[in-house]
Amino acid sequence: MDSRLAVKALGLLLTVFVGAAAGQAIPVSDGLEADGVVNPVGIAAPTEEAISEEHLAEIRQACRCCPEWANYLVFDMLFLQRDNATTDRPIAVGSDVSPNPGVPILTTQSMQFATAPGVRLFYGHRGPDGVGWEVGYLGVYGMFADANVASADQLAVPGDLGQAVPGWATANVERPTYTSSLNIVETNLFLYDCCETCDPCSSYECLRRSRCRCTDLIGGFFWAGLNEQANLNVTCCEGESPTAYTVNTASNMFGAQVGLRRRADWCRWAFERTYKVGLAGTSLYQSGGPITSSLTPGTIYRDPQADSIGGVGLLSQVNLTAVYRINRQWGLRAGYNFIWLAGVALAPDQWDFTDTASSGSQLVNGGGLFLHGANLGLERRW
Repeated sequence: MDSRLAVKALGLLLTVFVGAAAGQAIPVSDGLEADGVVNPVGIAAPTEEAISEEHLAEIRQACRCCPEWANYLVFDMLFLQRDNATTDRPIAVGSDVSPNPGVPILTTQSMQFATAPGVRLFYGHRGPDGVGWEVGYLGVYGMFADANVASADQLAVPGDLGQAVPGWATANVERPTYTSSLNIVETNLFLYDCCETCDPCSSYECLRRSRCRCTDLIGGFFWAGLNEQANLNVTCCEGESPTAYTVNTASNMFGAQVGLRRRADWCRWAFERTYKVGLAGTSLYQSGGPITSSLTPGTIYRDPQADSIGGVGLLSQVNLTAVYRINRQWGLRAGYNFIWLAGVALAPDQWDFTDTASSGSQLVNGGGLFLHGANLGLERRW
């Protein structure tokens, strides 16, 4: 046996017996030095036969309460894909001079969203009494979807509205667009239980070091704001400018939420799971712009309309993230997210193709949206 290895083994046994005689717990490294270098064990794991039950108990007692940090800061970049859960209604049909008059060509669900960017920022503190707090923000910007269809005189805006606006019954081009942004602000209190575990007899070096597991029971309040705009752009004839049927919606959600977060740290890695669900009261608003035709400048075929109502909504969030710890304070994060909102007002659902005195003046609620995608970011814990 190499002499240096024998000396190290003898030193470990002396440490165990001296610690036992003094009645002190033997500290176990978490595998990260201050500069982020892994602290090697240097010898093979001792067997249970080589250590008495009393000494094993004292070693395991060294797996003391954790975590060693009280504050945390999280910054994630989000890359989210959104579904189009609008009411599937026709927005372009075959004109009366087309081979298929009245047959739907485009619907509100023909618009497909590209991946949208966003950010998540959280700051939190764990108190010494098992109670912590945190504040957070999540924003998704520039969600955009569109569709396009072109066929000379073969297109029509559906319903009586298409017949009432000159050029909309035999249009050349229809291009619907849909933009949206989401902001969520939350503040939470949580009860946490953290415990450090280790297995001194494991054959895996990483498991012979102490590792921290935390469970957080979350309760708090949130505000979510969803703002949207939908434009149905219609070009009636060759050489004419398009005119648009524009609607805007704003959905504000004020509610309470509960959740569960679990995190396990070992050596350089950590895995975190967060589940939250909240019930909210909603304040919904929609407005529609004036409708005109390029063939009759100055004539308004529908005046601006607006409506607002209240209701009940739901917000649910799930995040699964793996963390690579650069050192004791900093870590690289990568994970996946699911966000679901229900009970909101979606802009394309507000298009009203009737032609009466009250057309466009009523808000359609009960919409929902689902987002999912990756997150990449940094965390700091101190």
